[in-house]
Amino acid sequence: MNIPFVRRRRRTTEELEMLRQADSRGLSRVLAMLGLIFLVLESFLAIMLVLPAWLEWQELAFDREYTEQALQRAQQEEEEAHNRFLWMMDPEYFEQIARDRANQAKAGEKVIRRARSVNHAARQDTPAHPKNSAR
Repeated sequence: MNIPFVRRRRRTTEELEMLRQADSRGLSRVLAMLGLIFLVLESFLAIMLVLPAWLEWQELAFDREYTEQALQRAQQEEEEAHNRFLWMMDPEYFEQIARDRANQAKAGEKVIRRARSVNHAARQDTPAHPKNSAR
């Protein structure tokens, strides 16, 4: 409301300085809030971009470790199979199998036989022939 005949009092320099300081405090608060909002939004954006890539990297690292372990197991099995193959190609192996099946031994050789296996569930000796155990 401007009344033309009423003169407005002019503000003093101290009052003007106080008003400027109040405005600058309000502006600094607004800028601080905007900065905080910006940081929160930026962190959400970073999480949305970085988190999926990090999770995928973790999954690939797990897959790589699992695959390396599987490869090591396969290499060990291959080495064992190769050693068995080399042993089977040895003429001494065939001689040993033939003597085992014929139930014979070389002169001066002692053969040690294992006892029959025990059926732990029934606590009985495993029969040699299933037909004989039906009695």
